[in-house]
Amino acid sequence: MTGPLATLAALIAAGCGGNQADSAKNDTPKDRSAGSGRIVFVTNGNSDWWSAVEKGTKDAAGKFAADVEMKRNEGSVEGQIRLLEEALSGSDVKGVAVSVVEAEAPGIADALRKIKEAGKFVITVDSDITTGAADTRQFYIGTNNTKAGEVAGKAAAALRPRGGTVAVFVGTASAANARDRLEGFYTGAGPKFVKPPIEIFEDAANTNRAQQNVEIAITKHPDAGVMLGLYSYNGPRIADEVAKVPDFRKKTSVVTFDLDEQAVEHLEKGNIDVSVCQNPYEIGFQAVRLFAALMKDDKATVEEMFPKGATVLDTGVRVIVPGADSPVKGDNVVTVEEMKKWLAGKGLKSS
Repeated sequence: MTGPLATLAALIAAGCGGNQADSAKNDTPKDRSAGSGRIVFVTNGNSDWWSAVEKGTKDAAGKFAADVEMKRNEGSVEGQIRLLEEALSGSDVKGVAVSVVEAEAPGIADALRKIKEAGKFVITVDSDITTGAADTRQFYIGTNNTKAGEVAGKAAAALRPRGGTVAVFVGTASAANARDRLEGFYTGAGPKFVKPPIEIFEDAANTNRAQQNVEIAITKHPDAGVMLGLYSYNGPRIADEVAKVPDFRKKTSVVTFDLDEQAVEHLEKGNIDVSVCQNPYEIGFQAVRLFAALMKDDKATVEEMFPKGATVLDTGVRVIVPGADSPVKGDNVVTVEEMKKWLAGKGLKSS
């Protein structure tokens, strides 16, 4: 395999192993007794992506006899802190998983620290806390977002060998997953892609604003080479608006992350050129598996999931393209039709 994606398969296969989060202490809460308890997942937003995570948690709950509840935040720091405080006050809550909406928000770190000090198990999923507050959680389960960004960048280079400018769309640019994806994108894309982005459009998880941002970007930046959507709901909003302006669509490439239900249709129509897709189902399933092991003090399972003192479990990515004729190639590149079959097998409509 040659060309811009020559190392795509290697990047995906390598996984994340121990990245910045490995500096966190692999502490266990004071209460390490075996037994059952409620597990609470606190999301960063309310996108369709979380439905796939929830399906994974429910399947794992059935397998491991766990009591799991998902509480959906609406994209704000204040909302996430409130949900974490509710989890702290729940005497039956033994485990809390959170996708951190803003990595450096001190209020979130403080809330996680209080939960951990109360003897509850704390992990992050999807988007981690900042390195400086890594002691507030025990483990991270999700994608290595820097590597995922590299995969997206290499895909962009395959689509646009001459490079170009990049307009970025995201809920919160300061979130760890957003920062890491963007950093990785430029590493993977190479020097032909102009850095920094011509503009970063934030939407605070408001889908109407996300769509308006794309309209504005098309008007302000008619020569944008790449429309890069960092969050799952950004992809369909970009595709919706770009498809309305055929001349603009001919000049730009649409690169997105994740695959919500609307994005599937847009890939089929060719309105999205590539989507770097996480495995939210696996994130949810493995998080519940971990909590069940922690509650039972099952050290063997914890060691199997996090060998040699690691604190990060990488659930990997797949690269979804409209069809086999895409210039994006690699061992983990699949067509949208192939992905639809996988989703159907899991009872999912999105990923």
